[in-house]
Amino acid sequence: MLQNQYFYFFLVLALLLFATPNARAAFTIDDEKKMGREIYEKLDQGNFLSRDQKLNAYVSEIGNRILAHSNKASFPYTFTVFNSSGINAFATPGGYVYINKGLITVVENEAQLAGVMAHEIAHANSRHVASIIEKSKKLNIAMLAGIIAGALLGGGGDASAALAMFSVAGAQTMSLKYQREHEEEADRLGISYLAHSGYYPAAMVEFLKIMKQYEFLSKTIPSYFLTHPGTDDRIFYLESLLQTEYRRSGGSANIVGNIVRMQALITPDAGDLNKRRGQLTEALAKDPQNVDLLYALAIANDQLGRTNEALENLKKALALAPRDEDVLKSAGLLYLKTGNAELARFYLLKAATINPENDQTTLALGKAYFAEGDYANALNYFLKLKNQTLEGEDINYHIAMSYGRLNQMADFHYYFGLYLKKENKTQSALFHFRKAQEYTTEGTPRAAAIAAAIDELSADKRKKPDPKPPARQPAS
Repeated sequence: MLQNQYFYFFLVLALLLFATPNARAAFTIDDEKKMGREIYEKLDQGNFLSRDQKLNAYVSEIGNRILAHSNKASFPYTFTVFNSSGINAFATPGGYVYINKGLITVVENEAQLAGVMAHEIAHANSRHVASIIEKSKKLNIAMLAGIIAGALLGGGGDASAALAMFSVAGAQTMSLKYQREHEEEADRLGISYLAHSGYYPAAMVEFLKIMKQYEFLSKTIPSYFLTHPGTDDRIFYLESLLQTEYRRSGGSANIVGNIVRMQALITPDAGDLNKRRGQLTEALAKDPQNVDLLYALAIANDQLGRTNEALENLKKALALAPRDEDVLKSAGLLYLKTGNAELARFYLLKAATINPENDQTTLALGKAYFAEGDYANALNYFLKLKNQTLEGEDINYHIAMSYGRLNQMADFHYYFGLYLKKENKTQSALFHFRKAQEYTTEGTPRAAAIAAAIDELSADKRKKPDPKPPARQPAS
């Protein structure tokens, strides 16, 4: 079902973008920037993009490292983790590169992830999507929409079946040949970017072989193959480059950070989670002093509800690395979840001294202070986040509750009104904004903001149609 949502989202987007009088004109750099930005904004609005700061910072650092050793295109780049378990990555026009969570979980090291990203950067630098659009005279709008949607989607069986509806023999042959030409160029440039960035170039081939093995074991086609065709040819071509151009190239498997940490931040499906726990336990038995493995196992145990085991893993990790921010933060979050606010605060404050800018730590500290009854300190931490967008949280709620406990009713009603407004609870939001108005001095910026919110909600309420009257009962 989710893959179908992805497909239809991109299909509609493609039709909107291309079903215009200028669809057949040259596709300029400015056009690329505009399209890429619009796609990014739509994805962001639809919560398709991960808001995990650490994950996004990680892929951005890898991407920017590769960019520094590439022939940059004429636009800035944005690297983002895509909320999908599908094993895929894709680049849209204008320098937007997306890496699926599912792909991050299957790579064996950072170099393999960097290889995928180098390949996508090469697609973007070479303006391959722009080339498809400019050649659209040979395709009708429906076929073009199918190709573009497929390039962006990377879906599974349902999506690929849907894409097939848009193919006829001639168009399909042309588009596949065209895509394979793109793949060869992206591989040739990508492996160069990878090697010059300090990674070992064979990682690019290793990833393709992992995908081939995945296909054999799972009996399903990885979505990466659907959007990146000609895998056997690609492996042969890349191996020939390794034997000639990169025969003496060395390089590192990990440069930016440890991929095990990043994989621990991604929650897999239940069956895969048990499998991951088993793999981590086995790896830890061979290397019991490995902090990264202890941390990853703690996360897996926590996700499986094995709280005590998770805490033991974290304690062992802290004994080995007492100033590890990730481990300190995770210990604090786990103690907060178990109701031990004092210990939660202890560990979270240590994490905050290392990185005071982490939103997750800041939010958790606010919650810990609130749980301890220290509402003033809780409020201070919550207010630091009032302009931030948090995944799964509305900071206005926490701010409102803190003001309420401090008996500051004007602020309580105002922030609770903001929370309810976002929840689309118009009647309740209006009630609290009007209560806030009673406590607020006229002529102040806050009074103006409250009045504007009331006007907006009142207008929305008037626009909503009255509920249908009950059906007339037949006379007895």
